[in-house]
Amino acid sequence: MSKILIVDTDNVGLSFAWRCAQAGHEVRWFVKPKPCNNPDTGRGFKGITKVENWVSSAMWADLIFATSNDDYIERLEFFKKKGAKYFGPSVKSANLEISRGDGMKAMEKVGIECAPYKVFKTMKEAENHVKKTEERFVFKTLGDNEDKSLTYVSKSPADLIGWMRRIQEQGKQPKGEVMLQTFIKGIEFGVSRWMGSKGFIGQYNESFEHKKLMSGNHGPNTGEMGTVSGFVGESKIGKETLGKLEDALMELGHLGDTALGFMVDDKGKPWPTEWTVRPGWPIFTQMLGAVKDDPAQWMIDALDGKDSTSFSEDISTCVVVAQPDFPYSAATKKELTGVPIYGVTKGNKKHLYPMAVKIDVMPDMEGEKIVERPLWNTAGDYVMVVVGYGNSVKQSAERVYKTVNQLSLSNMIVRDDIGEGLEKQLPELHALGYAKHFTYST
Repeated sequence: MSKILIVDTDNVGLSFAWRCAQAGHEVRWFVKPKPCNNPDTGRGFKGITKVENWVSSAMWADLIFATSNDDYIERLEFFKKKGAKYFGPSVKSANLEISRGDGMKAMEKVGIECAPYKVFKTMKEAENHVKKTEERFVFKTLGDNEDKSLTYVSKSPADLIGWMRRIQEQGKQPKGEVMLQTFIKGIEFGVSRWMGSKGFIGQYNESFEHKKLMSGNHGPNTGEMGTVSGFVGESKIGKETLGKLEDALMELGHLGDTALGFMVDDKGKPWPTEWTVRPGWPIFTQMLGAVKDDPAQWMIDALDGKDSTSFSEDISTCVVVAQPDFPYSAATKKELTGVPIYGVTKGNKKHLYPMAVKIDVMPDMEGEKIVERPLWNTAGDYVMVVVGYGNSVKQSAERVYKTVNQLSLSNMIVRDDIGEGLEKQLPELHALGYAKHFTYST
């Protein structure tokens, strides 16, 4: 049994905590107090101790796992220098994601070409540039991770100007500089790999994100509503891009997951769009489900320079299950708390990754009779992630939606087309030499 400390900024650590506890580890879980983080999350899940101050447990832990790379990274790095077993990004490596300009410079240094871009101090300056050039751009922030929801892929110069004006009128000014990047038409594709103290461990993981709220890729940008991914034995895009950055990441003191997102154009050139230098959500749930052995021991080993990964190479599809007012997270605790989640069974629990969930005694049906029993219920708007695995995209998607359809949650928000677009995109990528591990159907 090992001692696990989870430092959680965004109230997403329950699934990892729960699985570590099930594996027999002693788990302490800290969740940053903020309005959208319900302190009741995780109540009723056995084997997890929630702590109000993680600092006192830093030297106690055999593994410190941070869910993000923002608020506590400097403090975590301080304890790492004192010998704490922290498995996550350094201040310098986190900056590759937080400061997009620095991230692009790091890629360009190893020969990864980035789409042309220009940086502006304010949105107003960026707006004036669009009016002057009359070109189509992708708008991105250069501030912290919370600003990433403001990424906008414009449909035309006029569309971008209109969008920027609305954002400014709503008072949603980014906290730092902004950038306009030349629009690249292509297929969105990502690659990641975990890093231990002596370099990369395990296989590359290739992925396809679905960021919009609604099916057909409509609605607001949520960060991610579902993903198709898989660990792969060979990765052309990994070798061409992320693999070139191993030495640089080690020099920065990086540990943990690292991902790059791309647009692959019709000539087969991958144009980088973003770094993710931390666990990705919801894709971390797919990775966690792909671990054949202990959910945490491979991380502990990675700190000691060992590679004990046991990642399955099955294709996985995950789906985010949410409730209003997701993705805005402006509703009160009272509005988001205590909605029963029916349909959770011993048979499907292994496919469920609770996020904003707690357990309370609530009314349920036993045949035709009403009974009171412990039930999963909501503690926020980002409720859970459901994952399915298979030999193909279609099979994994069918399995995940079979599980989703077993659940019942009032006003449940689920995107129902995760993976469908790959039926057309995979042959195009295969012709360019990419994503050959993935088949749409068998």
